[in-house]
Amino acid sequence: MALAFIKICGITGTEQASVISELGATHIGVVFFEKSPRHIDLRQITRIKQSIKNNTKIVVVTVNPDEKVVKELLDTADMIQFHGDESIEFISRFPKDRVIKAFRIRSEEDIEMMIPFFEENYTVLIDAYKENAYGGTGKQINPDLARKITQAYNRVILSGGLSPENVGQLIEQIKPYGVDASSKLEIKPGIKDIEKVRKFIETVRNGEKT
Repeated sequence: MALAFIKICGITGTEQASVISELGATHIGVVFFEKSPRHIDLRQITRIKQSIKNNTKIVVVTVNPDEKVVKELLDTADMIQFHGDESIEFISRFPKDRVIKAFRIRSEEDIEMMIPFFEENYTVLIDAYKENAYGGTGKQINPDLARKITQAYNRVILSGGLSPENVGQLIEQIKPYGVDASSKLEIKPGIKDIEKVRKFIETVRNGEKT
């Protein structure tokens, strides 16, 4: 079954965004969070939005923003990925089809906090837990735990430590709705190794055909 969502995240430049969209990413991720080494401002987000092609959508990743900031970001972005401690009451203020809610998972107990989002049919993203970090760490979620989540719900994006070398096996094992990669495809934070990105997307696409 084809994955509906292939996101390359942490993009900071227009040239790389354009190339990656042509390589077949369905979504380009940018980070609007000042504590992140991949943070870019709204002006640069707008430039990246203008540079991408092939119906590729832009997703802005942000952490515990206020409502005004979200509305400003949605004026430019296609989607917002909430990667902090945002409640379902907060994110319900925005169009459901433009929201992704990320969760950092360390144990089966963490699945409980996801259930309200399952019940309301939000797209969710699962990432590995690392203390004092909201993502982009390269740490991989426990595959068995991830599989329990995808068995419980069918709109789960897999993130955390994905690379060209492991993504095919993880898709086969976990069967996510989509995948999201960042740090394992980088030369340095915010700058992608385009050849790794190419291999990653090809591996995901080839896995869809088997």
